[in-house]
Amino acid sequence: MQINGLALTDIVDLADHADLFELLDNESVYTLSHQGVTAGFSSVKAISRSTGIETRRLLQPDLCPLDIAVAIAEKLQFRVGFDWNDCPAILLCHSHTNNQSARQLCDQLSEKLGVPTERFIPFNYGCVGFVQLLNRAAQLLQELPERVHIPLLTVETPEHWHDSSDKAFCGIVSAGATGTTLWRGPGHELLHVETAVEIIPEERRKPDVPLFWTEQGDMFDFRGQPEHKLVMHMDGESVFLNGVDFMLNACLKSYHEVADEPGRILIAPHQPSGKLLKAMIAAAKQVPIEADFLNNLPNYGNSISSTIPTILARLEQVVSQNGYEPAAPGDLILLPAAGICMDRLTDAMCIGRAAIRWQPGRYHEEA
Repeated sequence: MQINGLALTDIVDLADHADLFELLDNESVYTLSHQGVTAGFSSVKAISRSTGIETRRLLQPDLCPLDIAVAIAEKLQFRVGFDWNDCPAILLCHSHTNNQSARQLCDQLSEKLGVPTERFIPFNYGCVGFVQLLNRAAQLLQELPERVHIPLLTVETPEHWHDSSDKAFCGIVSAGATGTTLWRGPGHELLHVETAVEIIPEERRKPDVPLFWTEQGDMFDFRGQPEHKLVMHMDGESVFLNGVDFMLNACLKSYHEVADEPGRILIAPHQPSGKLLKAMIAAAKQVPIEADFLNNLPNYGNSISSTIPTILARLEQVVSQNGYEPAAPGDLILLPAAGICMDRLTDAMCIGRAAIRWQPGRYHEEA
């Protein structure tokens, strides 16, 4: 979708809130991976090589998703300055194997904020969730007047729907929460946005093996305690193969759309795993795509729909850690994503892409 006049105001996250999250290091992941019946990681160093991650986040043991939902909502309102009751829609992505979990979280948050629950639109959308929030908000704003805020919230707690002994996931997933608003006014200009569901042909999947599937049973939580829950599994090889191609194609489409625009190009992709991210970046450089690619995995992990907005919320830090020159007003940032399709686990993946023009401070200066 081509966009006219829409912009993100400010982007916030909660990653530095030690009162909300505790860190999970690779030594702990190694121990967790050896609790199940399948083989765990061979060493702590193997976790670093495989995942590209050193630390992840878990909710503090006495907290629940509503706690971080309230915290990110309050931080967003304070930073941007708007009234929740003036928002015609509030979009929230909360991924889970329980399809009702996002709706339930919306209902709980509406009560806390004093906003009618029907204004909340829940999304159980996985890794492409933030781009889908952008896409839906852009559609809604086509029919709304100027300077009406639509909040976009991501609240992800993947430890609640993964088995900590599953090597495919236990080393990469991380909790996270972010917030921003989209409106017709000053801010980080939204240039385009698109999402799609791609059916994977049989020749790009293992015979009789689904891409993703769920299992109900006795598992382990991320503190090593027994827990009965519904967890997600995946065929890592097929997901890797298709994920690299989809992320690369999303990059290419957005890159070609902005190639004639003035300004340096940065790419802030969804952060799936170290191997997939490295493969996608290597392929992109062969095309070639002339851009600075941002990797935020080492200390933040794969926080599902929160990965991309977490990069945007702390862009100055991420750009510096990747060894690039600081981001400047007018820089173009591409936001490609690909991952699980929560509505069609076995043979499909979601794809998303967007682009923004970085305009730090513009919202607060002109709004």
